[in-house]
Amino acid sequence: MAILKKLRERSEPLTVAELAKLLLVTEGTVQKWARLKQLPCIRIGDTIRFDGAMLADWIELQATCTLPPRASENPEDHEMRWTDLGQIVPRKS
Repeated sequence: MAILKKLRERSEPLTVAELAKLLLVTEGTVQKWARLKQLPCIRIGDTIRFDGAMLADWIELQATCTLPPRASENPEDHEMRWTDLGQIVPRKS
């Protein structure tokens, strides 16, 4: 993916304008995503900056988390069951 390559090549943090141009969205959209914590960002006062490598990692993670199961896979293998919660939620004594 060309965007990931461009992000990883950056050694300096990106500005809102640079990221908006790269993603082909408005600066207002990038600011909104940062404000709603939908994008990982670095805030220094009122200034917002984006680390290219962090954004590339985040994009890859988002892509792997949102992929649907393959048609050949059994969807029931991906369902959470009550027994699975025992591993996540500590039991009360």
